Amino acid sequence: MPTPTPSGRLSDSGAVVFSRRLPRSREQAWAAVTDPARTARWIGPWSGDPASGTVQLTMTAEDGDPVDDMEVVTCDAPGLLVVRTGSGGWLLTVRIESDDEGGEGGEAVISLEQDIADAESAASIGPGWEYYLDRLVEAEAGRDPDALHFEPDYYPGLAEYYRDLVGG
Repeated sequence: MPTPTPSGRLSDSGAVVFSRRLPRSREQAWAAVTDPARTARWIGPWSGDPASGTVQLTMTAEDGDPVDDMEVVTCDAPGLLVVRTGSGGWLLTVRIESDDEGGEGGEAVISLEQDIADAESAASIGPGWEYYLDRLVEAEAGRDPDALHFEPDYYPGLAEYYRDLVGG
């Protein structure tokens, strides 16, 4: 596979924003990023009670299937989810917008935002989110997300782009 085209851009606040379009309603896109059976297909399942404020995400595409606590900071279905990872303390914002509110055949735009502290961190974090969001698109299209390869396609393939984006 050739190196994927990076989608990341800097927001006005300096966060890196990654976006993907899905041929789904806003509610269906919300389910793709919040329903544990659906997340299991592209990033991993989660367990626990979101109402408690914390869930555990098992990252099945990572070596050793690590489990990480995810603090639910904001959950405003079907448009905004903000979580803080336990291991890295990353604050991740997921926004879902729709080109066709409530209409059939609409398209949802999923945007993930993260403040990334430095260029070297961005060189691995950026390719990682590109990889996971492409896995989401593949899973939602009924294709095999495991056909995507983080190394070498995403990393180191996109590392320089993100190093320059955040450091430049």
